[in-house]
Amino acid sequence: MIAVLKNFRPKELWLGLEPPSYSLQKVISTARELGIDVVHHWECDEFELDGVRGEVLFPPRDWSVGTKPQNNDSLVLRLTYGKSSVLLEGDAEKQVERRIAEIHHPSATLLKVGHHGSASATTAELVDSAKPAYALISVGLGNSFGLPRMETLKRLADSGTRVYRSDLDGAVTFYLDGRSVTPALTGLS
Repeated sequence: MIAVLKNFRPKELWLGLEPPSYSLQKVISTARELGIDVVHHWECDEFELDGVRGEVLFPPRDWSVGTKPQNNDSLVLRLTYGKSSVLLEGDAEKQVERRIAEIHHPSATLLKVGHHGSASATTAELVDSAKPAYALISVGLGNSFGLPRMETLKRLADSGTRVYRSDLDGAVTFYLDGRSVTPALTGLS
């Protein structure tokens, strides 16, 4: 993340929960040294950037922060441009996904699959709510965790979702034009 901040110089670094973590504190201090604003976002925050509407679906302000970083510390966002939308889950797992599906009922044209396609994420409740046409799984080739899990892939396939995986497809860019989402494969090098 520090390399991303140094190379891309965003205006803001968005955070939700801030568990005790040396690595996270290093990222935050680097952002501040680079003049990047550190902004905390919470459930129900809304914003608009160049015609894109953003909604924060997780975490709520009163969510308990653990004593060490966890996957469910992830900031979960839904971005909408016209009739196309993206649900960005980070590493959120079942507990957070079920809460989001129950409270927010998000739909999404594109789902960035939570926790690299592990069995601990991409619940039936979330997939049924989102009804994504496309899903992206960020996962390393031949990873030792056996990700993505077959049950996750099956759940997405059964819902009619077209799945792209970084381990098989390389970098994939998704273009949202306000009417649809178009995937473009960059391929593996």
